[in-house]
Amino acid sequence: MRYQNQHFTALQTEVLKGLGILMIVLHNFFHVLLPVVGENEFSFSPENFERFLSALLASPFDIARLFFSYFGHLGVHVFVFLSAYGLTRKYLDQEIKPVEFWKSRFSRIYPSFALCVVLFVMIKISKAVISGQSIDFSWWSLLWKLLLVSNFIPGEAMMPSGPWWFISFIMQFYLIYPWLLAIYRRRGLPALLLLSAGSIALEIIANPMLIVHGLNINHMVFGHLPVICLAVFTAHQKRIEVSHAVTLLAIAVFIAGSRFEYAWLLSDAAFTLMFLKVIGPILSMQNRLPTVFTFLTFSGALSFQMFMVNGFLRPPFVKFAENHGAWWINNLSALAALAFTMMVAYGLRFVDDRLRQKSFRPAFG
Repeated sequence: MRYQNQHFTALQTEVLKGLGILMIVLHNFFHVLLPVVGENEFSFSPENFERFLSALLASPFDIARLFFSYFGHLGVHVFVFLSAYGLTRKYLDQEIKPVEFWKSRFSRIYPSFALCVVLFVMIKISKAVISGQSIDFSWWSLLWKLLLVSNFIPGEAMMPSGPWWFISFIMQFYLIYPWLLAIYRRRGLPALLLLSAGSIALEIIANPMLIVHGLNINHMVFGHLPVICLAVFTAHQKRIEVSHAVTLLAIAVFIAGSRFEYAWLLSDAAFTLMFLKVIGPILSMQNRLPTVFTFLTFSGALSFQMFMVNGFLRPPFVKFAENHGAWWINNLSALAALAFTMMVAYGLRFVDDRLRQKSFRPAFG
């Protein structure tokens, strides 16, 4: 027996983006709190999972911090999947013109990112003026980010704000997407499987050497091809469909991925399959939980801005939580940081929309 779900509507996509961004913002807050648990996001270490289990057994009331610290980063794969899935649904029956496509994607994202950079610089200046200290803009890091090449510069992928690694990655994805879609249209599923296998092989062979030199394939589009290829394939099907057998296999791979590196290489795709399996029944609850879904839709609409600003807005809330060291204060601080991030993101989205109306360009969606 299989669970079947029709393809996601635009409203459902916003809900899913809302789920993804809440996972990411809470992860980014909790994973820097002491004692740090760690997570298997960009690289693998079986000790991270052992620390997670030990900390959970020692402090079960701290489950929110521990859960989001270790698992929250998986929200990124929700965005990766939805990006490739949404574009593929859009271009199912129409020709994609690379230059026009690249210009369109650039104009949707880059100005919004630049606005977040302006806010980042303004906050840096304000802190320097208030404290009387010198201003450290991390000029080179800002330049590499604005040039969209930071993940090719050793040690710069996460600078000057950790979540900004996603900008260079998503632009690389847009760069290769027309080619990826053309390959799938000509060669079908075998081409996607070959690309995914090549990505995994590249990570096994090359990534250890890249990490030594301050680089990481998982900061680049090449490390996310399995999820991207899964999204392209899913978007071309008549309906979203995941068999029980595939779901059980995905669960097994995902669990093994916390302890074994080769399974971890497949865990992103495994999580995505699990997500597709359970999200249909969750979305069907919309009429019973209208307030929850309204909040998720609102969060999804602000997801880009929240992604870009949560990293440099969280420090005061993190410091407050660390100064008190109680699990319930950790949770309240995280919620306060989330609320503040949403307010700032809403303001940025408002300014972004007004500027784009004047220039007659579409807002980020």
